Amino acid sequence: MAHHDALGASFFAHQQALLDRDFARAGRELAAYRERLLAHMHDEETLVLPRYVELGGDATDAPLRLFLGEHGNLRKFVDEFVARTEALRAAPDDRALLELFDREATYKNLMLHHDLRERNMLYPFLAARLPAAEQQSMLLARTAH
Repeated sequence: MAHHDALGASFFAHQQALLDRDFARAGRELAAYRERLLAHMHDEETLVLPRYVELGGDATDAPLRLFLGEHGNLRKFVDEFVARTEALRAAPDDRALLELFDREATYKNLMLHHDLRERNMLYPFLAARLPAAEQQSMLLARTAH
């Protein structure tokens, strides 16, 4: 879960650059955030969620389709932010900047709920059912990010 905190700090760096109206830096920070986020979601989708389903996770209040749907929405938002940040770099505009912050607020709300679902459901569910050695193996198998 520390990785989620690091992702939040990375997104904050992007927003800080937006506040500074340094759209080139904002784009770089967002690209780094996107890379880390995609790697993290890939790890969850290939390592964590298959075990979750195998162990009965779909019988809970947080089935696989919920996590995968949220991942899809997160990807779409971030891709939109990349395009909007690039547009701001090409042609700075106060209205477009404020609209981007509004969209990012919606994204952050989705990310908060997703994070809580993982912290309160997904990972405790797995921790209660997987031997420590398998948990450690999953951590070691994840993509470097």
